[in-house]
Parts: sequence; C-alpha cells; structure tokens
Amino acid sequence: MFQTADQILIEKNEGKFPLHALDFSWDGFEPQLECYDSRSDGVSDLDLKEFRFSVGKKRICIGQFTKDGEYRPCPDHAVVDKFAQCPKCSRESFLPDQECVFNPKCDGVDPKCGADESAVEFCRREHVLYVAFYNTSMKIGMSSTRRVEKRLIEQGADAFAILGKAKNRLEVRRLENEMSSRLGIPQALKQDDLLRNFARKVDESGIMERYEKLVKDTRGIIQLSPEEVRWLDGYPIELPLESVPRLQETFGRHKGRFVGVKGKWAIYESGGLRALNLSYLPARFLSRE
Repeated sequence: MFQTADQILIEKNEGKFPLHALDFSWDGFEPQLECYDSRSDGVSDLDLKEFRFSVGKKRICIGQFTKDGEYRPCPDHAVVDKFAQCPKCSRESFLPDQECVFNPKCDGVDPKCGADESAVEFCRREHVLYVAFYNTSMKIGMSSTRRVEKRLIEQGADAFAILGKAKNRLEVRRLENEMSSRLGIPQALKQDDLLRNFARKVDESGIMERYEKLVKDTRGIIQLSPEEVRWLDGYPIELPLESVPRLQETFGRHKGRFVGVKGKWAIYESGGLRALNLSYLPARFLSRE
C-alpha cells in the first residue's frame, strides 16, 4: 500500500507519541476527545479547535477506568482491531463479549457471558427503536431510552423520532431487524453520502413529509407507537458548507483551520475542506505538532 512521506515518518516515530486517544464523545453539543498523556500520567481532553496533530497507525487497547474513576492503561498493551478495548480489559470493566453491544445474545436476566450486575443492567434496561434523519436520508436504529438523544448527536443526525419501545436490548434488536426489513429503511448509511449533506441546507419540510408517510406506513403495527420529531441543531459548525469535505485517512498528519464538528466528523480547511472521523481515533497514539 502506498504511504506518504508523512505517514512513513509517523510510523517510524509513533512509539514516542505521548497521547493515547481513549474516547470520543459528546457532552450535549460539546465534542470531547479524551486522551491519556504519558508525560503527565494524566487524562484530559484534547482541544480540537487547535487542529494540528499526527495520528499513528497502531491501535493499542485503551485500558479501563475503575469504579473510583482511576484510569489504568492496559497491562498487556494489547493490539486491538474492531474494538478499542482488548477482551481482558472489556471483561473487567464492562462486557465480557463486546459483540453483544451490537448483537445481544440474551435478555440479561440469565446472562450467558458472565457479565457483572452493571453490565447486565445495561442489557435489561428499556430500549427504543428510532428513525434518524440525515437531511432527508433515513436510517433505523436502537438505543437505551436514557441515552437516545446523545447517541443521535454522536451520529450527527439532523432529527430523529422514537418509533417504539422494548423492555430490553435483545428485544429491541429483534424489532430493529424486523422493522428495517418490513419498512425498507436501512440500518446504516455510507460516510460519503452523509458528508455530502454537509454542503446542503437541511430540508426540514422534506424530513417532515418523509416522517408523516412513515407514520402512516406503521399504522396497525402493534409494536410501534411513533412520537414527534426532535430536532438536533446545536452542533458547533456553521452549515451548509461551501463544498463537500473530503474524508481523510485516519493514519497521518492533520493540520489546518478548524471549521467545526458534527457527529463523528471534524471538518478542517487545508487546501480544501477535509473531514476526519474522530470515532476512529480511540486506541491510536497522537502527537501535537
């Protein structure tokens, strides 16, 4: 695979990078990239507005936080792939089987994975089925009731509505699959398609028209009880953009004028508008320039 000169240099030196990205999240409409700094042996948020850093190629387990809030790096410095935690750290801090986050295998009443009470409470709690709008594009998804708005902000939705509720995570996952097939709504959208919306004004009337039709289509489906549309318009970015931002490879050097953040994507100006998926940073090492 072709590598740029910047990437070759980064790969050579990333073992010396002091920042280990632990988590990207939102507090309301405030994006937060939490990092462990080996120089100070402390955890803090990286200022995204100062957009100049290099991102390493390797992904090493982020470790865990204890119940007292103390951060503990992974003792094995385990290499990870799909998830930011290795199975050992995940088992000690949350779920023994990380795949259960997406495809639950039980209802949490009689857990098959040996999870502790805090984890199975997550599996047992009430969940919702929602439809999310990215301009007029729709996707269907699931979330625990208490964090549905937070989840949709994390995903950069323009609006959403709850379609129905389920008593646990397993039940709502089954409902999601059934309704996705029955209503013809995808469970995921492509990044490139979502980024095109950054250069378009949100069509609020178009969203409402699509939702009203969806509500009509769901009448008579007992599991569903559609609620009103909720709008998400507090992202720290001025939209629409002048052009569609180009998605950048995570591994490499990122430097430019900070434009803003919406959902997973930080937008910056550097010879054109560029987009960096911040959800790909956890488990990687960073260095400020």
